[in-house]
Amino acid sequence: MPPMQLRSELVLVAFVLVAGCAGRATRSEAPPPKLDAEGEILGVSRRWRALEEEHGALPAQNKIQLFEIRQRSTLTLTRGSSQGEELVERKESFTLKDGRRFECRARGSVRVRVRYGRKNGVAAVEVHRPSMVLGRRCQPGDFPEPEAQISGGSSRFRLEDEQLVGIAPSSEKRSFLPLESADARPAEP
Repeated sequence: MPPMQLRSELVLVAFVLVAGCAGRATRSEAPPPKLDAEGEILGVSRRWRALEEEHGALPAQNKIQLFEIRQRSTLTLTRGSSQGEELVERKESFTLKDGRRFECRARGSVRVRVRYGRKNGVAAVEVHRPSMVLGRRCQPGDFPEPEAQISGGSSRFRLEDEQLVGIAPSSEKRSFLPLESADARPAEP
């Protein structure tokens, strides 16, 4: 075999070996580890917001005839912690039996307990909020109920399409949307 042809064949064999080894290295890489429920939820966002609206009429024995309430809840979760914070902001409109109208606002935050897990294989979080009493600021200022009482309890939310959707109890209708992308904030230490 002429030396030039032998050299060409050796170069070709060496190239095939190098390319073959490089291809095997990428195929043998392990898949990324599966995140736990906490990592999956906080991987979307650590701050979540839900809006609730309620309106209606109260029984005849009540001073308030009609009400309209818009409540915004902001849930802040922290990696590695079983506690979080819920900020509640309310805008309320009331019409009394005597026809007077009031516009009120109330705001407060509370520490919540959180527990992560999975529901049918989907990341979920349980949030336990204690009862809250929020002072109202109303216009005009002589509203007969100066405080808003918000009951406490536990609610469960499942991560669906980057939303925390209320699943329990059956009365839980809130869906929390992410306030920030996990990619947009600095990494936690």
